[in-house]
Amino acid sequence: MMQAISDKLFMGSLILLMISVVISGVGFQFMNWRTQAPEDQNGETKGNSARKKAVIDAQDKSLKRVFRSYLLWIAVAGMLISIVLSYL
Repeated sequence: MMQAISDKLFMGSLILLMISVVISGVGFQFMNWRTQAPEDQNGETKGNSARKKAVIDAQDKSLKRVFRSYLLWIAVAGMLISIVLSYL
């Protein structure tokens, strides 16, 4: 009985974690990387350093938004509770 509750809680928390990452803005940011900073054949980014810094700053802000999100911490707490329940 506790194992089934633990499994459902873990899966629900995992889904909530994925939703929180997408909602906070990080989810689709990396799909646009090639349009933000074009690369040459060697894999190095072209352009000036100010443009690269702006792209990195935008990614850092998105990551900070994820860690400030209440949904993320609710999902992590749900996962931890489900792990504790699985040992009972």
